[in-house]
Amino acid sequence: MRSIDTERLQKEINDITARYRDAGYFPSACVRVFTARRTLACCCVGEAREDSLFDVASLTKIATAAQVLLLIDGGGLSLDDAIADRLPALRESAFLRERLEGVTLYRLLTHTSSLPAWYPFYTRAGEDFYTALEYALAHTQASEGVTYSDLNFMLLGKLLEAARGKPLARCLREDLAQPLGLGNIFYRPDAALPIVPSSYGNPIEEEMCRERGLAFGGFRPRDRAVRGEANDGNCHYYFGGEAGHAGIFADALAYERLCRFFMTAGSPLLLRAQREQPDAPGRGLGLQTGISYPHGCGHTGFTGTGIYFSRERDIGAVSFTNRLYYPEANENATWEFRRALHEAVFALAASFD
Repeated sequence: MRSIDTERLQKEINDITARYRDAGYFPSACVRVFTARRTLACCCVGEAREDSLFDVASLTKIATAAQVLLLIDGGGLSLDDAIADRLPALRESAFLRERLEGVTLYRLLTHTSSLPAWYPFYTRAGEDFYTALEYALAHTQASEGVTYSDLNFMLLGKLLEAARGKPLARCLREDLAQPLGLGNIFYRPDAALPIVPSSYGNPIEEEMCRERGLAFGGFRPRDRAVRGEANDGNCHYYFGGEAGHAGIFADALAYERLCRFFMTAGSPLLLRAQREQPDAPGRGLGLQTGISYPHGCGHTGFTGTGIYFSRERDIGAVSFTNRLYYPEANENATWEFRRALHEAVFALAASFD
């Protein structure tokens, strides 16, 4: 049994987190390092505390993926299921039926579906999702190979609601958080909870819409702190705070526990989810692989959140930051911080065998 010098590890994590905060990468952060059985270190800076909730943005996709994989493992779904066969509303449109032919749950989970990376559905206010989806797909080019797409997980969120017969918030609570004992993880959190603000307005999405010649008059003011509302525009403005691709708020411990679920799972499907798929470079089933995740996998969130775990080395890290919470644009992408953190965690774990 290996012995890890937790004091040395704690100091390393403290130093890395403080260094990047002082360099202007984020104002607040909570970092946790762990094995499959125990927590090794925790560091909080700025406004963050151990129980602070962060807008986890695209880490929502990992919670969505976990629920889909559990349904597949239970026999209720298959990776080979066509999404149009599972969502009858997609078959009602001849265009969507043809456009989504061959798009399976596997293709959605691995981001090989040919769907575009992003579309601001809130610019189609008043239209139901399937009508807006038809318009979006008719006015964007099909992608090739791996294209990371929010639309994949919007559809998987709709799939969960249809398969379970209840809204996403209940799916999250009853099918994942409670059975796995995740703790503080919610859609649309109570404003009385300790929530770290994510940004001021949505200036980046405003620019993305402008570049595409699309208009939307409902953006939050750029001088307004966004706290407790999903930063993601589609989730907040269009889906009302609950979506398969974004919208979850959680403390870092909840995602440590979710990582631990994958690290200890015995199911062949959940093991496969953590490995790069042959036809999807850098992608597992929902999870991401590559140099940022040494001998393991993980995922990131646009607001500055990330997870990493290596089942092989029995080590993991959750890093929650609010990198967008600056009155002016922050040019420092947190991938540098995450990579430094992951490499340090992996190196320290490897040195104590």
